[in-house]
Amino acid sequence: MVQRIYRVEFETDTKTKQVTAKLPTLNHTADFGATAETALANLRRLATGLIEILLDEGKEIPPSDKTEKGGVFLSLSSQ
Repeated sequence: MVQRIYRVEFETDTKTKQVTAKLPTLNHTADFGATAETALANLRRLATGLIEILLDEGKEIPPSDKTEKGGVFLSLSSQ
């Protein structure tokens, strides 16, 4: 089982008001939604799938981000 914690960055498009959530450490994986919560839920599904693909292909999973400085973090786990 692989478990990682990654720092999340959020941006809001000024025209559409869509919120983008991204994980810079995990290949800049990003997804969006009408709210930060929706964007984060979409990002969780996408990032979990990416980790599973990397594991299936025998590729390295980026290490967790350090959490000491605070912020928003996403905890991911995959078999």
